[in-house]
Parts: sequence; structure tokens; C-alpha cells
Amino acid sequence: MRINVFLFLELSWLILIFSIIGGGDVVAQSITDSVFQVPDVVIRAPRSEHFRNDIKTDVFSGDELSEYAGESLSRFLTSNTALNIKTYGTGGSLASISLRGTSSSHVQVNWHGVPINSTTVGSFDFSIVPADGFDKVSVVYGASGALYGSGTFGGAINLDSNLKPGKALNGSAHVSYQSLKTINGSASFLIGNDKLVWRVNAWGANSDNEFTYYDYIKQCRRKQTDGDWHDAGIIQDAVLKLTPSSTLEAGLWYQFKANNIPSRIGSTSYESQKDSTFKLYLAYKTLGNRWGLQVKAAMFNDEQGYWQKASGQSGINSIESDISARQWYSDANFRYFILPYLSVDAGVIGTYITADVSAYGTLKEEKGLAAFAGLKYDKRRLSWQTAVRKEWNSNFSSGILPSFGIAWKIVPDNWILRANVSQKFRKPTFNDLYWVPGGTSGLKPEMGYSVETGSSATVWKNQKTKISTDLSIYWSQIKDMIVWRPAGTYWEAKNYQRVHSAGIDAKLMFDTEQQRWKYHSSLMITLNRSMVKVNTDDQETLMIYSPRVITAWENQFTMGIIDLTVWHHFSADRFYDDNALLDPYQTIDLRTGVRIPVGKGTLGIHISCHNLTDTEYELIRLYPMPGRYWSVKMNYAF
Repeated sequence: MRINVFLFLELSWLILIFSIIGGGDVVAQSITDSVFQVPDVVIRAPRSEHFRNDIKTDVFSGDELSEYAGESLSRFLTSNTALNIKTYGTGGSLASISLRGTSSSHVQVNWHGVPINSTTVGSFDFSIVPADGFDKVSVVYGASGALYGSGTFGGAINLDSNLKPGKALNGSAHVSYQSLKTINGSASFLIGNDKLVWRVNAWGANSDNEFTYYDYIKQCRRKQTDGDWHDAGIIQDAVLKLTPSSTLEAGLWYQFKANNIPSRIGSTSYESQKDSTFKLYLAYKTLGNRWGLQVKAAMFNDEQGYWQKASGQSGINSIESDISARQWYSDANFRYFILPYLSVDAGVIGTYITADVSAYGTLKEEKGLAAFAGLKYDKRRLSWQTAVRKEWNSNFSSGILPSFGIAWKIVPDNWILRANVSQKFRKPTFNDLYWVPGGTSGLKPEMGYSVETGSSATVWKNQKTKISTDLSIYWSQIKDMIVWRPAGTYWEAKNYQRVHSAGIDAKLMFDTEQQRWKYHSSLMITLNRSMVKVNTDDQETLMIYSPRVITAWENQFTMGIIDLTVWHHFSADRFYDDNALLDPYQTIDLRTGVRIPVGKGTLGIHISCHNLTDTEYELIRLYPMPGRYWSVKMNYAF
């Protein structure tokens, strides 16, 4: 491993030397004699964006997100991507996302660049995230370990704000009703001037979550009546312009969700859970002619309570679990442009995490420190970048995490080739280490790497029609994957498995506009094969809940004030244990409505039919999904 790292670093420095020698800008004068101006947007860009043009990324913003006001981010991503989204039912039920044949704990979720995955389990619940609570949502496939740190074997999902000081006044409000006996509403408001801009988004929902399904164990039709939930929250962001070259940013996120966990197929249970989160974010950003400095800090407080009763009439809980986790995060990053096309980044990240969990026995804490350095060359048609990261922790050291990527614009704005290689790791969660019984304090971090190559191209383009494609081929490996395995009367966390994952992500887009009507079609296909080997033998099995094929096809037609959208989703069969499969399924969703100019804004009225073909399917074994149901939504934006 050390030999590979040294070769990697030597190659990066050789490329740097040849790039500088070959640059005509430095033939006649030294760096110190040069005077140039780098655009503010380049200097200000966070490192996760500055070092991202070598890897596949889907970016959603604006109207794409606002159309899903009042709905969760898991619902939005189900409609607009071919990601592997698993949920224990619908509505307020836990929803997680897996990328590229890995588990949900291998996808890092970031708010303003700060990781917000669960300290205790490592994954993230997307059912509590409002789709329209952010200006931009980015899905970074196979995100670099050097850029993000722990838990990116599958990728990363970034939730960001694009607020900038300037005169602005706009807002929106919506209310909707679903036939699952769900009502929700939300409102957002933005106001700003040349010094300060502030935005607030608030929402709430209440649902009985009732629907009928077929219980194939009891061989009867059954109505779900115990899955009710309610949810409320607020997200605020503000940016204050201190000087022409410096800003102060702040963010606040508070949310509360309570739900009764619905009974599984073939059984009746009495379980409930409450979750709350309080997040604060603060950042100072300043820049000069060639440099930019970003310093940010964040504090998160997450609370969860779980209760289970033996019967509905029982006055006491047979199981009670309380979780309280707090995280303090700090990050400083400095960027300097040696030449207009050559920049260097250096950063340091500090974390302090505590968790008070009834199953741990005592309060647990973790201190962490990480150092980052990166180099980027971007001139004319060629761009390459290299980065390295090292993490120290109370329980482990990550080792050196290098990455290297390149992007070549064969035909500018029409055809780009890219490639990336990255070392990765994932640290054990608090549950893996401390849960009693079963936690193992001596666990090693998961280690591995990923390799990716891809191409994006415009196949056809004229004034009214455009056809474009994106294709990625990838390979990844995880060593010492942590798995909970039976150990007598309880389960135990072990460094138990090796995982090899390979596949293809493909996307084909067609857009055309003819006089008063527009048509957009997007076909996304994910092909994956993830093989698991137990460390004690060479027998291979397929990764559980990892379908080999996922497709998503969106067709959107607009004419004047009328719009119509149809989604088709297909998922192949997938193992839920070593020897049993869940059936493949496909669903069709439809939405139609109007957008009417009213005053200075627009009134939207839309009706949706979900699961049009009334398909019976499961995303998680024994947790039923609703058949055909409908919803109506009204919104006004100005």
C-alpha cells in the first residue's frame, strides 16, 4: 500500500512539473511578477465542488426541487434518479439510499459541506429531509475519500444553499392531500438587499397512513391502520456581506418526527419512534486576488426514542431505547492560485462527538482530526486534480487516502472524458463499537478503493432539439466490511466481509421545443453486480438488497399553462438473505395540472396518481408498500 501511495504522489508531482513547464504564461516571467484576477466564484467554491469535475454528479436545483414542496427528498430522488432507495413502508417510515451496490452507511450526506450521518448507525434517514428545503441537491457517485473522509464507497449527497446578498423578495406556499389520509403544507420566504439575505422554509404534515395490502402469510387482505405519523420543521439560512470581499453565513435546521412503526406482513406489532434534530451552522468566507479562505463551524444535536409494547393494551413498554448524540465540527480551508489555471488547497477538520445511549451503559465520546491537501490544474481542454487526506481518531487512524482524477474536453461543451481513482475508508459506528451486547471495541475501519471512467456527450443539438448522454463504468473494493453476525444468543459486529462491486451508470436525455409545447425525456439505467466474500473462506454471494438492474424513465410534456409528467420505475429482484429473493417490480406514476398567472405570482394546481398499475411490491422484506393512491396539491409562488 505504501508503495502505491508513493508512486501516486510521484506521478502527481511529475504532472505538476510538466504542466508548469509547458505553460506559456511562465516562459518570460516568474510567478511573483504575474498579476491576474481569478473569478470570485472559483475562489469561493467549496472544495467538494472545486475538485469534482472528474466524477459523475447529478445536480438538482430551482424548479426541480420546488415541484416537490411538502414531499421528502427520498420521494424526489425516487422520481428523478435510478438510485437504490429502501424504505420500511411509506410516508414517515425510515428511508435510506444505497449507491453502486454498497450499503446505506456507505453514502455520506452533507449539509453546507458538514457530514450529518447518524453517529450511532452511520446511515441517514431521507424521509425527514424536505425536498424543497435547499437551493441545490447534488448526488456525487463514488465520491472521493480524500475530499469527504469516512463513508463514501457508494458516494455522497450534498444539501446546499446558494444565497447571495442582493435585492430580492419572493416566497411560496403549498398545501396537499393524499388518499392515504395525509395532509401537509409548507411555506418559504426570501428577502434580501445588498448587505443581507435571509430565507426561511417551514413545513408540517400529519398522516393516518392507511392503505390496504395483501398479507401473503395470513392469506388475506389487510388494512394498515397502525402506521400514523406527523412531522414538522424549519430551515433558515442567512448571508451577511461584511466587506466587498468577505461574508458571514449562518444556517439553522430544526425538525421533529413521530411515527408508529407499522406492523409487518404476517404479524402485529406495537412499536413507536420519535426523532428530533437541531443543527446550527456558521461560516466566514473571505478572498483576495489569488486566494480564498473559508472557516466553518457546526453543532448538531440528535435525539431518538424507541418504544415497543407486548400488546396494545399493555401499560408498560417491553423495550425502551433512548439515544442522544451531539457533534461539534470545525473546518478551515485555504486556496491559493499559483497560476490562473493552477491552484493548491490545504485544510484541517476537527470533530468532537458524544453519544448517550441506554444500550451503551455510559456516555461515549470520540475526538477526530483530519488534514487535507489538494492540487488542481484546469487549462483549455485538460483538467486534472490530485488530493490526499489523513484522519486521526480516538479509536483508529485512516492511513493516507490519496485520489487522482482527470477530465479531457475532446469537443468543448459537447464531449468530455473523465477518470478517477480514490482510496476510501469507513470508520466503525458507535453502535458497532459500544452496543451491549454485540459491540466490538477492537473493530478496524473498512478500507478499499474505487476506480471510475466515464463520458458525457451531446449527440445531437440544434435550435429546438438536444440529445445528450452520460456513461460511467466503475469498480470498487471494500476490505474488512463490518457486519453484524449471530454469536450464540445475540448478534456481534465483526470485520467479516470483502465486497467487490462493479457496474455501469447510464443516462440518456432528449429535449425538444416546438412553438407552444415542450417535451423532456430522461432515461436512467443502473447496472450493478456486488459480490461478497466472507473473510474466512472464498465462497461468494450477492450483496443483499442490491438489485442488478434499476431503471427510471421520466417523460414531461408542457403546453402553455398545462403540464403532464409520467414516471416509470423498474427494479430487478434482489436478495434479502443469502438464499431468498424479493420479486422484481415496476411502478408508473402520473402527475398533471396547470400553472396559472395570478397577480405577481403563479398558482399551481396538480393531481397525481401514484402506482397507477396498483402493483404489489416490497422494498424491504415484510414491509408492504401502498397500491394505487392519489394526491392533490395547490401552491402559489411569487
